[in-house]
Amino acid sequence: MLRRYLFREVLGPFLGWVGLLCVIFFVMAFLRSTDFLLGSAVTAWDVGRFTLALLPQFLVQGIPVALLLAILLGLGRLSEDREVVAMQALGISPFEFVRGPLLLGAVLSVVLGVLANTAQPWGMRTLRQVAHDIIRRNLVSDVKPGVFHDELRDLTLYAQGVEAGGKWTNVFLFDGRDPNNPQLAFGRRGTVQNSEVLETIAFVLEDGSLHQARRDTEEYSLVTFSRADFRADVGETFFRKNNFRSNREEQTLFDVLEARDAARARNEVNLTAEVTLHWRLGQVFMPLAFAVLGTPLALSRRRGARGWSFFFTIGAYLAFYLSWRTASQFAERGEFPPWLSGQLPNLLFFAVGLLLLWRVTRRGVA
Repeated sequence: MLRRYLFREVLGPFLGWVGLLCVIFFVMAFLRSTDFLLGSAVTAWDVGRFTLALLPQFLVQGIPVALLLAILLGLGRLSEDREVVAMQALGISPFEFVRGPLLLGAVLSVVLGVLANTAQPWGMRTLRQVAHDIIRRNLVSDVKPGVFHDELRDLTLYAQGVEAGGKWTNVFLFDGRDPNNPQLAFGRRGTVQNSEVLETIAFVLEDGSLHQARRDTEEYSLVTFSRADFRADVGETFFRKNNFRSNREEQTLFDVLEARDAARARNEVNLTAEVTLHWRLGQVFMPLAFAVLGTPLALSRRRGARGWSFFFTIGAYLAFYLSWRTASQFAERGEFPPWLSGQLPNLLFFAVGLLLLWRVTRRGVA
């Protein structure tokens, strides 16, 4: 009965905080992506795909934080209303109060395990494709008649006329990517086509000529063509505008295990795969660590200290992230055990939580 009561006290605030955090994360993601999300070729469907692809990432990031906030607020209310004192007078140990949050934390660990190995990698890979598609179409639509377009590095495009469907007339393209062999191409017609390679696009010119000049040999050549393709790498533009690409989140647990086993088959050690594997496992156990840490803090909360819960949650998450980043960097250099790099924040939170829970048991909450 007590376990169900505590479970309900935490579940309601948890669901509310998950929704609010997802909204906050979306606003932050949208503001970081205005360069291409507010482009001239973006549609409502693009924004919808962008949001749907990021939703699993928001949930993975927000669930542990929402759980800690829910525990501090839900169980903290019991402490403020002296319900904890009354239960303690009936002989209920503070260790009994951690069972409800731990039950919810165990359920959320399963949810995180499923998300981290299905929806999150799918979402991050889909997001990469959506971002590339948006950036490509923005590049096409941003070409204006009579205006030099130089958004791509070392490539300058000029079109006298722009027709519907992204077709150009009287086009010239300057390619200065090779300083020793700059090229200048003229074409009566031109357009952009998607390449089979994700991070490249192809400028197609028709009925034109190509001028080349080698600076090292001072040779000059002129070639006429009926059709010529000029492939451009938009990877730099993508990495500059897309802030969400992460190879770590694009891989499932099975992908990481496959990379680790392949390295072991070659008698090598893939430290990146080892660290990623244990970090993914560490993510799964985050709700349990936050439940153990948050329960004694909520039981010992004093009246009127609700605002303190928000600052503590932010500080706890920052401490968790910084400890993980520090341990991961040492582990990737071979100076720290990979298994410990992923579990170190959880172990620290478990240790601090058990220490605080023992302190509350010794001193009581009154």
